[in-house]
Amino acid sequence: MEWHMMQKTGTPWYAGRSKKYALLAVVTVSLCVFMAAWMVCSMEYRNRKQDVLTAQQETLAAWVSGTVDAVTVWTDALYGQARRVSGSDLYRLFASELGQMDERTTALINDADSGVTLPDGAAALAEEVPLIRNLLLDFMTYSGLLDARIVSPAGQTMLSALSRPTPVTEGQRDAVERAVRGKVMTFAPVRASTSGLVLDMADPISAVMDDGDKPVAALLLTTPVTGPIAQFLARDLRQADLKPYLLQRNGDVWEDLRVQAGVPAPLGSVLAASLNPGSDGGIPFAVRPSLSGTGEAYSLGVRVPGMDWWVLLEVSAGAVDSVLRHQAGLIYGVGALISLGFVLGLALLWWVLVGRQQRIVAERFRNLYQLIERQKRLLDSVNVSLDVGLFMADVTGQLQVGNRAFAEIVGREESELAGSNLASLLDGGATGRLLDGIRRVADADEASTFELTLPRPDGEHLYRVSLFPFVDDVEDGAKGAVGIVQDITEFRRNSEKRRLQQKHTLDAFVRAVEGVDPYLSGHSRKMATLGGLVADHMGLDEADRRTIVMAAELSQVGKLFVPRELLTKTGKLSEEEQAEMARVPEHAYRVLRDIDFELPVPAAVHEMYERMDGTGYPRHLVGEAISVHARVLAVVNAFCAMVGPRSYRAGMSDDEALRILRGDQSFDRTVVDSLAEVLAGSAGETIQEQ
Repeated sequence: MEWHMMQKTGTPWYAGRSKKYALLAVVTVSLCVFMAAWMVCSMEYRNRKQDVLTAQQETLAAWVSGTVDAVTVWTDALYGQARRVSGSDLYRLFASELGQMDERTTALINDADSGVTLPDGAAALAEEVPLIRNLLLDFMTYSGLLDARIVSPAGQTMLSALSRPTPVTEGQRDAVERAVRGKVMTFAPVRASTSGLVLDMADPISAVMDDGDKPVAALLLTTPVTGPIAQFLARDLRQADLKPYLLQRNGDVWEDLRVQAGVPAPLGSVLAASLNPGSDGGIPFAVRPSLSGTGEAYSLGVRVPGMDWWVLLEVSAGAVDSVLRHQAGLIYGVGALISLGFVLGLALLWWVLVGRQQRIVAERFRNLYQLIERQKRLLDSVNVSLDVGLFMADVTGQLQVGNRAFAEIVGREESELAGSNLASLLDGGATGRLLDGIRRVADADEASTFELTLPRPDGEHLYRVSLFPFVDDVEDGAKGAVGIVQDITEFRRNSEKRRLQQKHTLDAFVRAVEGVDPYLSGHSRKMATLGGLVADHMGLDEADRRTIVMAAELSQVGKLFVPRELLTKTGKLSEEEQAEMARVPEHAYRVLRDIDFELPVPAAVHEMYERMDGTGYPRHLVGEAISVHARVLAVVNAFCAMVGPRSYRAGMSDDEALRILRGDQSFDRTVVDSLAEVLAGSAGETIQEQ
């Protein structure tokens, strides 16, 4: 109404409220643009943030891995030094002899060169003490060690390079016990001493004689680590805000091996809890409290193999956040500029459009009206030329539209259809079925198809009615359906005629086969009955079931081309005769392939003698390459052949036949089990009676 009035008065459609609506649309679009830009910028910022964090993680990981490699090289060198003593036969023999003495005598051996009185059995061994001590002292001095001694598995000093060795500490004793028990070199926690930070290590010394693999003592070495730790942490960082740490875990306590402090510094509970090594022993890259005590930091740590040491590198979270803020400023700034430019362009476009007059809009509407009119004429011409009936009716049966073909179906003129009710056009039964279908389609909001018989002057005709839901949104929202009515009378007659022709063909083939071999009498029918029951039991669809039944009835057609004396022969077939029988599927396929069954019947008969293990014929198919129809036919044919009589034997029982089928791996197990269940039910009893 509003548009018609504007058209009469010549008032521009932009005037009045239309301008407000247009402005509101521009504002709405602008807000949407800003929101979309914000979402895109947020996604880009998240991606950029992930890139920054990934790059930072790779930087930390590269330095930490290199430092761990350097520490590993250093510990390997320590191990090599220790093995020069612990692996020497001289020290091993000396330790073995000491290990055979009691603890009191062992404790006196270290002072043997000081004039102490030893038992008679240890006098000879005491003579070796000066030589062994001097060799051990030379080794300690040459290797730059602070202490070197041979200790018993219980941690008692047996011989020291120093004439007055310090008592064995609890950490040293624990390292010795672990080394002897695990038969590997072990390290004690770093500890403070008068020489700075030192590291104790124990390497097992094995016996020389019978138990050569059994440790009898351990070599306990003490080396200064203040210098090496300083060197490890002084590696080139290539980034000023990176802070390296070397941590050790002493029992349940985390300690920072600070060279400046000269003692291992325990970490607080909060810092220790934040480390939390993963399953691989490493400290994962994450933001956690800084070990320096200044806020938070991104850090990553890797454990040194064979030690309770971790090399950790951290970067201040503030430094990373500064980079992220810079990236955010760039991303959101560019997004804001692009959005602002788009909005300004949109505003300019709105300003230009508002200045146009009604003639432009009227011209467009006129063109649209002409287009709709042309399309309507085209649709009317198509509707007139259609041979199928079209109608549209609501759930009460009130007809709104109907074409010429539908008018002919109901026996009325096309002009009489508009405004009519289906009840006045069709008889009661047809009206009821049609209205029920329309209501179902309207309520379920989905299409439906059914068949309907209607009287015509030349007799009753069968129609296929397809209904599609619709809702009249223009008027009152009434529900209804659009119907397509198609005459399928002739099609159904032709289908029935083809079905009867196929039946006659099947019957003729069956009679011909039974005439050749009287022992095949009823074989095909029984196969068809059993095949249909097995198909139903397996849940196959109707098309598969019909294929199996028809193929079963024609399964013996190929035997028409085999000499009759082969079919009735009582003795064993020769190789030539077996080859002739193997051509039965090919004969059957050549006969059936040109008949239009509308189903894969010829292929099913052709594959009936194939077997799951590839031992069948003619194509030696294997497993699922054989169609389900042929797999069912193979089992049913074998069963019927075994329970039926032959010229050279009587028929066997169902149980015996099933036993043979179950024992033959060339048949489909699923089909054999389905056949057994069918025979065990009421249907099986009926078949046995037949």
